[in-house]
Parts: sequence; C-alpha cells; structure tokens
Amino acid sequence: MLRFSRPSPARRPAFTLIELLVVIAVIALLVGILLPALGQARKASKAVACSANLRGIGQGLVLYNNDHKEAIIPSYNMTGINGGAGVPLDGWGPILDRDGYMTGTDTKGGNPFYCPETFDVAGVASGQTGSDPNNPKGWLDWPFERQGNANVTVLIPERGFDKIIRVSYWINADNPIGGAATVTPDLFYTGSVGYGPGNNGVFMRQTKLNAFVRPASLIAIADGLYAGRQRDNQIGMTNSRIGFRHPGKGGLANAAFGDGHVAGIGGKEFPRGLGGNNVVEEVRAENSNGKPSVYANPERTLGP
Repeated sequence: MLRFSRPSPARRPAFTLIELLVVIAVIALLVGILLPALGQARKASKAVACSANLRGIGQGLVLYNNDHKEAIIPSYNMTGINGGAGVPLDGWGPILDRDGYMTGTDTKGGNPFYCPETFDVAGVASGQTGSDPNNPKGWLDWPFERQGNANVTVLIPERGFDKIIRVSYWINADNPIGGAATVTPDLFYTGSVGYGPGNNGVFMRQTKLNAFVRPASLIAIADGLYAGRQRDNQIGMTNSRIGFRHPGKGGLANAAFGDGHVAGIGGKEFPRGLGGNNVVEEVRAENSNGKPSVYANPERTLGP
C-alpha cells in the first residue's frame, strides 16, 4: 500500500532579539504618548464633576434666596467680634444641608461640597495658607470652634446641625472674625452675619439680592478654602485661599456666580479685593468691564 506523507508546515522563523526590542520600544513609546493624554482626560473629567458640584451649590443658593425674601445665605451666623473662640460656627455648607437644599457628608465620596481634585490637607480655622500652593486646595470641616489656630469640629443640635460637613470650596464673604474691623454692609457676596459691633459701631446683617448690581459677574463660591481675604486671591500669593485645582492657563479655579451659573477663572485673572499693598486702579480694572468681581457693587466700592 502506498502511503503519502503530509508535508510538514513551514516553520515561521522566531523573532530576533532586535525585532523584539523594536516592538517593546514601540509599545513604550505609545504608552508614553497615551498616559499623559489619559491623565489630562482624567483631570478634565474631575473639573467637569467640580463644575457640576458648583452648579448644584449655585442652584441651592438661589433657592435659599427665594425662600428667605431675597436674603443671601450667611457665611456664618455668629455673635460678637471673636466668634468661634469657644463659640460654634455653623457655616454656609451645613446651613444648606440642614435646610434641605443639598445633602453633604464628612467624606469626599458623594459629597457635593467636596471638589474631586481636593488635596487631603486639613485647613486651619484662621485660613492662613502661607506660601504652599497646596494648602488652599485642601478642605475644612464645619461646624467648628476655633481654638487658637486649630479648629475642633462640634455639633450644634439645638440649632439643627447634627452632622459634620466637609467643604473644599471658598465663599466670597466679609469675614473679619477675630477683632474689631470696619463693617461695610453689602460689600461682597455675603458675610459673617451677627459680627459686631465693628469699630464703626455697625453689626453685619444679611445681604439682600438687590445689593448686587451684576449678579452674573459676582463670584459667590469658588474652588478653595474657608472665606474672605479677597486681597490675596491670585495664584502664588501668600495666604491665597483660592484653590487653582484644574487644568488651564496658570491653573484654573471653578466658580459659581450670583445668578447660579458656573465658569472657570485663571490663576492670574481671579479678581482681588482692596487691602495690603494692592493698588486701587489695578483692583478696579480686575473687577470691572464685565469681568468676574468679588464686589457686590464695584463702582460704589472702587469708584468709576
């Protein structure tokens, strides 16, 4: 019987060492190209999530105004000029939570008061962030009592504050806690209601919506820490409380405005307030001509 043998398949030559190294190099090159792009995409998605947080907060603030005869939410409710030294400070975040406008937590997950790009840095009650740019990217727990430069979280059950809220956003407030200062009604978006009497004999009251000449330009909430100290708002300034957490020219901070909309502001474009060595003309230019402003009425405060 004749038998036919099946021809053996041709053997495919193995990769040479040079070919293998070329493949590895190409893969490494592709990974090197893709990883930064993926990192930027991840940061961009977190910036979008932060904007969504602030949009919700902005809507909560507008609802608060509507329910309180156009009164603006306080940054704090307090008594006297040294509130917090053994006296609990509630905070705007806990107020929104207590009154049912938003639900906050003391964690970062599922918390609308916590930016996804927040650094795990606990802020101090004095709000002095120094020269470390990471400090204003941190968070603060409310309600609390000030004890020196430390803050101790407390509950205020008699006023309905029965949980701690972790907040990593800054509110544009007149916040002169710690000593007698001049009280100017309706200066910023809000203030420490009940503070006083100031050195001019005035107590701080709730700001009303009609004090805002251009709500769409007035910054209410922004990426950052605590409140006030508007004179140092820009990136790189000592004790700036604005957290430039997001990608953009010089870093970007998201902000919710007086009308509830949200937009990003660059690190060198964030408007400053008067104080320190700031020049009036520069501050006026930063807060005018339709630009974002920290002042409720820039012309009244800074002149035409």
